[in-house]
Amino acid sequence: VAVGSFLQLIEPCNEFTWLNYAVPVEPLGTSLQVAEVIVELRSVFEESERTLRFEFMESLCPKLPNILEQAGLNLEARHPMLICTPADFQPHQAAGVEIKLLTVDDPEVLCSYLEVRNRCFYGITDEAPTAQEIIELCQDIQNSSSRCALAYFNGIPAGVGATMPMMGVCELAGVATLPEHRRLGVAKTLCSFLIKDHFEAGGDLVWLAAGNAIAKSTYESIGFRCVDSRLNYIDSIVINSKKLSERFL
Repeated sequence: VAVGSFLQLIEPCNEFTWLNYAVPVEPLGTSLQVAEVIVELRSVFEESERTLRFEFMESLCPKLPNILEQAGLNLEARHPMLICTPADFQPHQAAGVEIKLLTVDDPEVLCSYLEVRNRCFYGITDEAPTAQEIIELCQDIQNSSSRCALAYFNGIPAGVGATMPMMGVCELAGVATLPEHRRLGVAKTLCSFLIKDHFEAGGDLVWLAAGNAIAKSTYESIGFRCVDSRLNYIDSIVINSKKLSERFL
């Protein structure tokens, strides 16, 4: 939903912060105009039981951080933005690592992918994937919005990752390795597989947001280079805290 110079993106079924945010899509206008829009956005997010959050490229909106801070938002994260082209790509294959691209007709691999993803990102260790999770994953695969892959180390599910292609460009995202399989080249091999898959399909650019310095170094070792920073700002006013706490009582 467009609100002023921003596009409000809210995931109706999931309150995780990285799925709910606003992005600038038009010239910002004056500081006063932006401040007024922030008030409106805060209200909209509150109605959806979400905390107001922004994501944007630092170089494209150099004045926005100061405006957001004056409005009561805090810098949540600064992620290096990296890109890779076919000319830059340096694929890696680690010993003992095998990669499988997910298809809707292999339920065992689908479940293993979700189990590794849920453990890495959500800390879920003792629950099987839900039927709804499997349905949503199959829908993403069928409509080609995601190309998902599962990495095995010595035959054991060890890591996950995905690309989201669009018109020759794709984001590499959701890359994670289980703690017991880190520092073994699982992520580098998995990313190499997905990048090669994209380029072989005719794509010409892969981009990503690195979560930390270690991840940035890993991506740079297979050909990525840093071009910008993505800033995440989150409201210091934690809205709906009462409603959210009641859900867990």
